[in-house]
Amino acid sequence: MAITTVFFDLGDTLWHFPKMPPRDVVRGQTMKQIAALLGEWGEEIAGERRMLGRDIRFAIEEETHQAFHGDCVDPNYPEICRRIAKKHDLDLTTEQSEELWEAWNLGGMFLGRALYPGVLETLEELKRRGYRIAAITNRGYGGPKFLEEVRELGLEPYFEMMAVSCDVGYLKPHPRIYQYAIERMDVEPEECAMVGDNWRADVEGAKTLGLTAIWFQPPEDEPVEAATDTHETTGPVAPDYSITEIPQLLDLPIFQGPALSA
Repeated sequence: MAITTVFFDLGDTLWHFPKMPPRDVVRGQTMKQIAALLGEWGEEIAGERRMLGRDIRFAIEEETHQAFHGDCVDPNYPEICRRIAKKHDLDLTTEQSEELWEAWNLGGMFLGRALYPGVLETLEELKRRGYRIAAITNRGYGGPKFLEEVRELGLEPYFEMMAVSCDVGYLKPHPRIYQYAIERMDVEPEECAMVGDNWRADVEGAKTLGLTAIWFQPPEDEPVEAATDTHETTGPVAPDYSITEIPQLLDLPIFQGPALSA
């Protein structure tokens, strides 16, 4: 069956962080935002509470890693923030927990998020050739803030649908997030290709359901976002294709010619 639909991972596949601020700058901004939020609640950030941002980061990194290498149930990041805040004598409502998560999460623009070279041009050409485009991504947050960042990068017009782990409830490589995307696009797995940088999430996850897997080999030693597991660059299941630059997709044999006439 010919490929008609291309799913993309987002972080470290279409975008990266080539100029992430120094760690002390990130920590300073995190503390500033948390302090402002606590001030709105009539609370101070003093003493051990100065470690609140650090403790949230440690918990997020640990639980993301455990979930990714365990049952792949997406961690509830606002709930993680609520639990950590409790240790700092802060009893938060569900709404406040979400506000704390938003305050802690600085967002990609502050962290220097940028598209890899040739991303928009490649998506435009795939679309011109008749391929349908969507995203399957492990993200710590969705909703308006996430959509705004996608829009700011110029990606929104290309995606028919975005399956976001925190909305679906499962991380890649869990089959459910792939099934969700396939069902939403109303296609068969055999006519889909998955492009991503993480061997387990994007290669093994895709191949398990019968998708064509294209591994985007990420640059070495680049920083990644919190709530993102480390790169996995090998595994028991091999990808169908490997690329080092996104525009190389256009030269793969599966994307030659117009998709809809295949």
